[in-house]
Amino acid sequence: MIQPLRSVHRHTFVVLAFVLPLVIVLGLARRHPRLRSSGADVQLPSSATLVRKSETLWAKHSMRTQFYSDSNHPADIDVVVTPSENLNEPDLLLYWSVDPPSESSLPASAQLLGPFVAGKPFILPLSVDRPGYLVLFSLAHQIVVDTAKVEKLP
Repeated sequence: MIQPLRSVHRHTFVVLAFVLPLVIVLGLARRHPRLRSSGADVQLPSSATLVRKSETLWAKHSMRTQFYSDSNHPADIDVVVTPSENLNEPDLLLYWSVDPPSESSLPASAQLLGPFVAGKPFILPLSVDRPGYLVLFSLAHQIVVDTAKVEKLP
């Protein structure tokens, strides 16, 4: 009984030795090219108008912050943050929080807006009657890099 099984296994492995590399090569040849989207490619809609602009909104760094309103989507407010100097913190994420952040951790209510890219517009989940905070958080260091208090926007 063992000899016939060895023979079947040997033939199976010989077939697999030719079939598996062929399947891998065909799969690589047929896959679609992977497009990488950088944050700088994202643009504001042409119907966006500047609502507010500030150079001194952030507590620790000098960053130009612009808020835009879109006439096609009046409930949405876009924010574009552009630092005046390069931020040397790794893996920066931009959060929105209704509660004030501490120096070392994010509030439990913080909502991730996305990975921070200078000049990229982010849509704010604004509350109608409450101000909030923009928070730059370094994922690698697990620290709050900077915060900006955002008052109620028109």
